[in-house]
Amino acid sequence: MDISKKAIIVEDNLILSLLYENYLKEMVFKTVGEISSGEKAVELVQKYVPDIVIMDIMLEGKMDGIRAAEEIRKFSKAPIVFITGNSDMVHLEKAKKIENTKFLRKPISEDKLKKAVDYLLSTPKV
Repeated sequence: MDISKKAIIVEDNLILSLLYENYLKEMVFKTVGEISSGEKAVELVQKYVPDIVIMDIMLEGKMDGIRAAEEIRKFSKAPIVFITGNSDMVHLEKAKKIENTKFLRKPISEDKLKKAVDYLLSTPKV
């Protein structure tokens, strides 16, 4: 099995991070980073240039996932799948303003993540 696609998981819950990593392995992704802060997410996306970013919204540190995604958009068009238990309208509206993203509510299944990833990777970039 050729694992040529790279993913970064930004999740402050270790169990969920491992679960998402397993889901991504099934989709033939290599995870190049599992991190729990928005600041580190921005740094690693710039360093590793992933094919997909899995991003929780509520993170450790001063920068939440939405703010991290805004910073990432300054230098990268990498698709971002937001996964959160905090699905209030304020967060949803902020997340929707960021290009090339999907928004999933916890708990998620492997199938839901696969559909979101497939959708983002098949959508033409402008």
